[in-house]
Amino acid sequence: MDRFIFITLLFIAISGCSSKGGFVKYANPDEQFIDIHGDIEKPLTYEIKVEYRTHSQVSQCNNYHIALGRDVAQQFEINYRPEIIGELHSIRVPLQELDPTTICKWKPVMVFVCIGSETKEPTSCTSVFSFRGVHDIDPITTLECLENSFCFDSKSNIKSGAINEFNKSYQLNLVVK
Repeated sequence: MDRFIFITLLFIAISGCSSKGGFVKYANPDEQFIDIHGDIEKPLTYEIKVEYRTHSQVSQCNNYHIALGRDVAQQFEINYRPEIIGELHSIRVPLQELDPTTICKWKPVMVFVCIGSETKEPTSCTSVFSFRGVHDIDPITTLECLENSFCFDSKSNIKSGAINEFNKSYQLNLVVK
């Protein structure tokens, strides 16, 4: 199913179930993006998952979390598939799928890499980039991954993967551990 149809159906399902959230698809999701490219070892494949959260204190933009005993931001996730040719991959990740100008002020907060293999769909996801208003990332990020499992930073460094520079390219290498 192509991405537009999926997002449209998802929007209809969510908006039909709730009048909350100011959930509106943005007209130009590529207005803000990151390009991810690099090396990928066989048999790895992956998906990118972008997590959006509301950034408004309006009650319709939050959900009550029983275990925490307080309201928490609503969240929504969108998955994307990269292009993989041989041992190279690339993907443009739109970061404005949801309209940031609605009452709920939807913003992307995290990008995850969900690892799979040539024979199995991705099942486990690992956070790789966060959007926290700081820039604290190495020029090249290398993740060591188990097939259909988690990935770990190959350097085990303290860099957080935080980025605040959009509409640019980031190198992500995925290797089998």
